[in-house]
Amino acid sequence: MKSEFKFHDVLRVRFADTDLQGIVFNGNYLTYYDNAWTEYFRAMGLTYGFLLESGVDTVLARTSIEFKSVARFDDLLEVYARISSMGRTSLIFDFEIYPKDEDRLISKAISVYVCVDPKTLGKIEVPEWLRGQISEFEEREFRN
Repeated sequence: MKSEFKFHDVLRVRFADTDLQGIVFNGNYLTYYDNAWTEYFRAMGLTYGFLLESGVDTVLARTSIEFKSVARFDDLLEVYARISSMGRTSLIFDFEIYPKDEDRLISKAISVYVCVDPKTLGKIEVPEWLRGQISEFEEREFRN
């Protein structure tokens, strides 16, 4: 439900995002979620470059997507994102997509991102400073 999210981004469906049925091709939702991931961190004042310089990167380990209704060329979409939980080394993102200013759910997903060292891609713990910044942004404490 939209009201449970502190962040969302708006994007417009490009013609290239649609298939022969005239709807957004299912694989493009991963791109929409990925873009929301980037903008979520940017809203906290964290660019991808800053994360890398701080010794933190993430890799996508798993995504589960549900498709509820369709989006079409030129639709404005609100892509909601939040971190719903954190493990020792992982961040769990919830995503939901709605048409702008509507309550009709188009798609939702849960994605697991694992924190890694940007140089070795070896798994690392979620840094305490990042855990604290996410807790502040989401206005809640996370247990690992």
